[in-house]
Formats: sequence, C-alpha cells, structure tokens
Amino acid sequence: MDIRQIEFFIAVAEELSFTRAAELMYVTQSGLSSSIRGLERELNVRLFDRTPRTVALTPAGHALLPRARRMLRDARAALRELADESATGSLSVGSEQCLGDLVDLSELIATLHSHFPGVSIRYEQLGCQELFDQLLRGELEAAFLARPGEFVAPSNGRKLDSFEVAREDFDLVLATGHPLSSRDEITWSDLEEHLFVDFDTTWTGRRIVDSAFARRRLVRRVAFTVNDMHMLMDLVQKGLGVALVPAPLAGKPQAEGLARRPFPEPDLQWVVHFVTTEDSGPPARLLAEMVFTAETLTATRRDVEAKAAERPSGPAEVTRTGSA
Repeated sequence: MDIRQIEFFIAVAEELSFTRAAELMYVTQSGLSSSIRGLERELNVRLFDRTPRTVALTPAGHALLPRARRMLRDARAALRELADESATGSLSVGSEQCLGDLVDLSELIATLHSHFPGVSIRYEQLGCQELFDQLLRGELEAAFLARPGEFVAPSNGRKLDSFEVAREDFDLVLATGHPLSSRDEITWSDLEEHLFVDFDTTWTGRRIVDSAFARRRLVRRVAFTVNDMHMLMDLVQKGLGVALVPAPLAGKPQAEGLARRPFPEPDLQWVVHFVTTEDSGPPARLLAEMVFTAETLTATRRDVEAKAAERPSGPAEVTRTGSA
C-alpha cells in the first residue's frame, strides 16, 4: 500500500465517481481502477459497490475513509519535513524482478518525481543477492529485497536499516487438465511425483521452495527453468509442470485460465523488505515514507474489518449517480 493508492481511494470516496476522480488525479480511469482493485486485494475487503451508473462506499469503505485521511496527512507531513533538503539530488534504488502487487514501483517512482522533479532516479532490476551486495558496496542507496524470514543485517561492514513491506503465502498453479487439478487435497508427497516449472536459482521464490522441499527430505524435479514469469505461466498452461509461486504472482493476468490452489505453510512465505544504507540520502528516506509497511496494512485491515462489522448495512450508505 502506498500514498498514491490512498490518494486515489479518497478521491473516489469523495467524488463517488471513478471518472471524476481520475480527472482530478490526472490519471487514466483504468489506472485508477486498477489501483483501487489492488488496495481491495491488499485489505481483503470490497471498498466500493459499482454499477454502470453509480458508485457507493461499502461499510468497509466508510470505515477506511477517516483512517486513510489520517494516513495521508501524516505521510504528507513527513514529506514536507524532508522536502527542503530533498529538492535536488539523486536516488539509486533496486528490486528483484516481478514483485507482483506487493509494490507498485513505477507508481512510487512517478509519485516521487511528481513531488520532487529535481531528484534524478536510477533503477536497477537484479537478483536478490546482487542487490544485497550492491547495498553493501554503496552502489545502491535503497532496495526492495524479497527474502525468506526476517531480514538480518550483517554484523560487520556497512550498516543497513530495513522494514517489512509485505508478506505473502505461496500458491500452487497448474493447468486445468493436470492430474492434480481435480484433487480435493494436495500434499507434499503428491508434489514430489510431478514435474515443476520454476525460476532460476537467483530468484528468492525459487530458493524458498527449494529449501522447503529439502527440509522435508523430498526430491523436487524442476524440468524447466526460466527467468520470465510469462514463460513460466505459458509452460504451466501447456501442462509441462506445476509451479509454486508467491500468491501475488499467481493472481497476475498471465495466470488466468490456470487452476490455483493456496498452499499455506510457515516456511513458504515471500517477505519483501525495504532496505536502506547508513549513507542513504534524503530521497531514499522520502521513498521509504511513501511506502506503507506490512504493520500498517495489518492494522488497517483489522480496523476496517472491525468497524465494518459494527456498521449497519442498508440505506445509510451514500450513493451518487454518475459514471463509475
């Protein structure tokens, strides 16, 4: 969850029109709608009731609105505090490939640029270990690192600071005609009997799955190794193997048409951290302020669910006629 998503939600809630909100925020309606859907997925609630001519806040939407306004005020205050020293400068930031819906990097970079056009940005897309090494060497000031478990900074060398951005389980994706697709329950031993399609070992998701099989002393047969999510989903679609991937990747459009099974396990968790170095400048701190952490997201979800449950449903909800 980031500042832009919160701004979009508030705009739609106040205008009760996706069209007018998009015009006010200077974005396309499809982009705004996609951002709202992403926020709803993150919070696991529906925020708006939509029809071709009306938009209405749901009880969860009503519950989120005051909290969203507070979060936006706090975030903007933090940005103002850093603005004077951050009007110019540079930022070098990196991430692993395909962070799914956890982090909308292009939107974050665009928002940073809109607030501080004098800051030049260099973005690197690398494997997790290379990102980590570049942070230690001072070649990157900040990075989104997908790592298993808690982030542990090195005890010697350059000091690193981090906070957790998001945490997701893994899903099993497979072709609808695959022998396992009709099973009511799929076990680890079932998976041992079938071929896998997976990413290269430089991808954190691959290492997490490899470790999970090794801990259970099971053999996993990876018949196809790729470095592109589209290719992975295509090969799974053709029935050449199954794949265990972080849930946000399993929900991407490229996975449409595949069977999807949640596979929750304590040691199958994809955890994304935002990491900065002791030498990171104000632009890196600005970017950090724009990212809402997993702790904030969890608290928001809990608050929204509780308040929505207390709210009576029915005619109390406000609607407005107009383009949705």
